[in-house]
Amino acid sequence: MAHWIQAAEAALEGRSRTGDDAEVEVAERYAPPILDAAGIRASLAPLLAGFVWSAAVLRETQTHAPLDPLALLLRLLALALTVRAVALLASLAKRLRVRLALSRYGLAIAAEGLLLRTPSGDVVVPRSEVVDVRERGQWRQRAGRRWAEVYVVTRPQSGRLFLALPPIFERTPGVLAERLMRWLGPRDAPESPTYPEPAELASKLWDSVAAGARPDGVAVIPQGSAWLQRGPYASLLLGFALLDGFLRLPASARAALSHGAPAWLWLGMLALPASWILLTRRNLAQRKGVAMLLTAAELLVRTRAGIHRLRWPEVKSLGIETRTAWSILQGAYESRTLVVKHQDGEQNRLDEAFIGVPAEVVVALGEAHRKGLLTNAGSEPN
Repeated sequence: MAHWIQAAEAALEGRSRTGDDAEVEVAERYAPPILDAAGIRASLAPLLAGFVWSAAVLRETQTHAPLDPLALLLRLLALALTVRAVALLASLAKRLRVRLALSRYGLAIAAEGLLLRTPSGDVVVPRSEVVDVRERGQWRQRAGRRWAEVYVVTRPQSGRLFLALPPIFERTPGVLAERLMRWLGPRDAPESPTYPEPAELASKLWDSVAAGARPDGVAVIPQGSAWLQRGPYASLLLGFALLDGFLRLPASARAALSHGAPAWLWLGMLALPASWILLTRRNLAQRKGVAMLLTAAELLVRTRAGIHRLRWPEVKSLGIETRTAWSILQGAYESRTLVVKHQDGEQNRLDEAFIGVPAEVVVALGEAHRKGLLTNAGSEPN
């Protein structure tokens, strides 16, 4: 075991340190912000769902008609709010777990690397493997306490793309990110970066990576599944509301209806979200579970038309655009898009929902490749 790792472990355990051990710093722990804007929204979600359920029951009681149009609309809204509340409470529970296990976390910062201690084990990140440090979100949103992870982005050769640090170190995630950026130090990019020749058969490289291969120097960005939360599920929820109302009709009223009509109606309402999911999965099938590849020579994205190849000298910048969007299951949410700008003014755009890692990680790796920090001799951190 490297000497600095032993020193970092000693520092986290509070044992006496002498000599080189004294160079290890331990980040101060703070209770994470449970009830920031997102936490408050999660706490209020069950109350809002309960209010709408009460309104739906009241309307149905007044009309004595389970299939009353307004009652059905309220029940549809109540179902959507219930699903949303469950998802938000799950995220809030994750925060609470981190808060309850606060004493079991630790972050030791040595000149040679980082040691993160979590309830599930220790993670070691040598400084030579670190590419960049990024905080999630935009600078204008970083005032005050909020739940935002800090990403320590690493070289593909490290076996991981990033290490996510929970917002329990330093007073704010922004303070932690700045401290780690100072620890990493400046990285001087070469004035004229040189890039290797790209692979002759990009499709062969893509297929080998999809099969599990991990060539040296290739950052594999996995495909994400967050897009499933944004489907057209209103008709499905309405189908459940209608089915619930039908089952609560008097027996004589149910008998008066055609036996096949409710089933066909429900299947029709199921068809829209099911078709959307199947069509989206079909469009994504050619990617084989990989969102994009970042090699030392180029950026690769696969579409139904084939593999799009973009050499790093052709890339002007990578960034993230955000906007407020809405879905019936998520309500108002922040939609984030990875934007790759070309030197000729064109753009490639990919919704973060289709990416299996935070967009900040892709931006950091892409910028490091574009500037030649991962392919030139002067790329190692000082």
